[in-house]
Amino acid sequence: MQLTNASIFTNDGEFIERGFVEIEDGEIVRVGEGSRSYAGEVLDLKGKLIMPSFVNCHTHVYSTLVRGARLSPFNPGSFTELLEQLWWRLDKALSKEELAISAYVASIESLKAGVTTLFDHNSSPNFINGSLEAIAEAVNNTGLRYCGSYEVSDRDGVYSRDSGIVENVDFMNFETPFRRGMFGLHASMTLSRETLMLVSREIAGRKPIHVHVAEGPEDEERSLSLFDQRVLERFHRSGLMTEDSIYAHCIHTDGIERSLIEETGGSIAINYQSNMNNGVGLPDWRSFVSEGIETVIGNDGYGCNLCHDIRFLTLGPHHEFRDPMVTDASYLRETFFGSNYRLATRTFGVNLGTVREGSTADVIVIDYRSPTAITEENFLDHFFFGICDNISVTDVFVAGEHVLADRRPVLIDEEEIYTEARRISDRLWTRL
Repeated sequence: MQLTNASIFTNDGEFIERGFVEIEDGEIVRVGEGSRSYAGEVLDLKGKLIMPSFVNCHTHVYSTLVRGARLSPFNPGSFTELLEQLWWRLDKALSKEELAISAYVASIESLKAGVTTLFDHNSSPNFINGSLEAIAEAVNNTGLRYCGSYEVSDRDGVYSRDSGIVENVDFMNFETPFRRGMFGLHASMTLSRETLMLVSREIAGRKPIHVHVAEGPEDEERSLSLFDQRVLERFHRSGLMTEDSIYAHCIHTDGIERSLIEETGGSIAINYQSNMNNGVGLPDWRSFVSEGIETVIGNDGYGCNLCHDIRFLTLGPHHEFRDPMVTDASYLRETFFGSNYRLATRTFGVNLGTVREGSTADVIVIDYRSPTAITEENFLDHFFFGICDNISVTDVFVAGEHVLADRRPVLIDEEEIYTEARRISDRLWTRL
């Protein structure tokens, strides 16, 4: 297939004002300026923009059906009470049916926002065995890549804990270029010594973990009170801080414990918009970057459009430090357009993040009509101020397969999915 008559952001130092991209066997085989005759299928993009598709490095697919729900009682006075009154009530109500339809909806909306890779963190204590497979199947059927983990916790008893351990291990044993597994842990504040010991026996030094770290102050306070260690010190002493692990949030961490992430080759996943919504504080992500820690962008399940998170991530420090120069769009080069792709490339074993010969053909087409000139030097400003303002994704390709065409999913029936989602969510809300 040849995509032609398009501008191209290669994400490796070049912006092509008008050119073409050729894809064969899921890989980009040729990128060039101007036009070129081609014997196969040709898609004229009429001046639209081609760029790499996006990676969401921390999300909760299971949260999709809570949208619009009204719960009673709901009057949390702390982050822990917020978890108890909303999220831990929801996850106990989930069955295979809710997880699958949530995954289909989240996948559709992610595609329309340019996201083709999800690093998901699931919790469904009354449906653990097979939960990650149910989500992965829906995500893959829609055309996206999926890295799943089940959040092991002590809060629902020994049986749920042990089932969660087995679910993680089983899912990691059946991996493809479109699905991968990490070992999921909820957070230090719901993990006992015994549980960390059991997990350590299963995976220490061998598999990456995906875990919430110091999202609220309670996590660090409990760790220091019960174990006389900070959160990341606990995980490190248990042998669980492995290369390519994801540590979500890290808001209340200190520099000494964060150095353990840098030393062990992990990544901190920033979820700025969700942190603001939950009132837990804001991560000093500029320090994370300056400390040499791979800093990736996720959204903690707060919708599907990462452009909103990019806006909050970049503008938040302006408000926090009363300084409009403290961050700008250039920071996205190292984080969203850098670390996100590096983590996904290592995790899935395919070359993601550039539109260049030899890259995997995970690309999006955006209808962006700029009123001013675009160059490699100012592209990130256009992305931040223009493209993200009202992102308009028309087409998406994953491994060269056309999975969103003219703004509609190709592989599944969107109307059928949403009709089913409304039926299932009505029953879920009744149970809640």
